[in-house]
Amino acid sequence: MASKRATMGLTQSELASLVGNNAQNISRLERGEVSPTLFWLTLLAKAFELSLTQLVEEFESF
Repeated sequence: MASKRATMGLTQSELASLVGNNAQNISRLERGEVSPTLFWLTLLAKAFELSLTQLVEEFESF
């Protein structure tokens, strides 16, 4: 996820703002310390302008 975020030119704080969360939670998600819920995945897909399927496929490659 960090690579997708960086490709879009977003900081963790900017992505957090887009999904209504905080940078600490984005960091934990990127480090694999937490697993995303369906709610999180939906918000992230919207922020990355991807379908939910596309986002899940990208998560599988991490």
